[in-house]
Amino acid sequence: MKLLHRDQETRLMEILRHVPQKHHAAVLREIEALRTEQAAGFAHDRRIIEDEAALLRAKMAKLAETRRRLLEHNRRDAASFRKFRQAIKHSRAMHSLAHLPALLPQLKETLVVSEIGLALCAEDFADFLPGDFPFGRAVSAATLETEICRLCQATPPRPFLGLTRRMPRPDFFLPPDAPATTALLDGSCFVCGLKDKFRRDRLVGAVAFFDPAPGRYTPDKATDFLEHFCDILAADLINVRDHEKLDRETVIDELTTAPNRAYLTRHAPRMLEFSGRKGFPVCALFIDLDKFKSINDTLGHAAGDRVLTAVAMRLKESMRRYDIFARLGGDEFVAILPDTDLTEAAEMAARITKAVSSLSVPRITGLDTPLGVSASVGLARLEPGESLDALIRRADADMYAVKRGDPTPDSPT
Repeated sequence: MKLLHRDQETRLMEILRHVPQKHHAAVLREIEALRTEQAAGFAHDRRIIEDEAALLRAKMAKLAETRRRLLEHNRRDAASFRKFRQAIKHSRAMHSLAHLPALLPQLKETLVVSEIGLALCAEDFADFLPGDFPFGRAVSAATLETEICRLCQATPPRPFLGLTRRMPRPDFFLPPDAPATTALLDGSCFVCGLKDKFRRDRLVGAVAFFDPAPGRYTPDKATDFLEHFCDILAADLINVRDHEKLDRETVIDELTTAPNRAYLTRHAPRMLEFSGRKGFPVCALFIDLDKFKSINDTLGHAAGDRVLTAVAMRLKESMRRYDIFARLGGDEFVAILPDTDLTEAAEMAARITKAVSSLSVPRITGLDTPLGVSASVGLARLEPGESLDALIRRADADMYAVKRGDPTPDSPT
């Protein structure tokens, strides 16, 4: 028998005192068997506990790895969310489609993409887009629908993710002669149609994000943020277009497409106030067509409208980039000339008179008529503290003096 602990030995001797001597050996064997069985049970339980502890440690390690991955995933999601929230701010800050050339570089930097290509429906946006529009273009609605559906191979089109060289026409977004195009062709791209917020089955444009890394945009990547941003961008483009259209209708004369009286009263007072502070001269020209009523009465109002439109176009061509020109109504026009003295204004009036007289009424109207068109131009120089209305009234009075052949001292000779 193995050596027992002193306390165990004492207890064993106490038990044997109550057992006959002849049974001591049997009792000891029985006790040893029970002890061996108990030790085996303890060893088994210990192995079970150790195995369970190992399993728990493995589960804890797996949970720790899962937690690490989730935290990393959340960190990336938070970073992506911040990027797209900033991109949305840039988009929402757009107040005119003329800002698009500045908006695209902002979006590139915010979204960390190498290039952004934008195609917009010409029928919706062509009249509002700036002339200089790198990586942007206006295309017909039919071309837009055909190219995007062919690229995405679905109707309605779904976003495209994949290698840029897989695009049927990379030049639809990437100018072939751009220095960066070659590198981008070896990378990947994300292309998404921009849907009309009022008609979800209609495209108003498409946007493409390019990256030189082939693995940046692949079909297995989540695109929720990008698709959501594209929806917001499409809505912003339509909102800005509608606002500009409404604003243009407010300040543009419908017949001649020249700025109207509302445009004049909105912009001219600021010019007059600025000239008063800076001390540079400002002159006003009042332009009235001579005997225009005879054109309307003889040839009809439709022919008269064509003549008015041609005159307005010729007058706009005669103006400088910084002049303010507007049609007041009927056959009357006004021009506000900043940084212009009376001598220069008189020269401008003479050029306008000559330009209007050179117009051919028969060619404009398509009618055989001896009638011609001419204009009388009055001018006035802004006096200190004078209002816009007062300045125009003086130029108007000077125009009537010119018509009578009795010009005032301010009239052109």
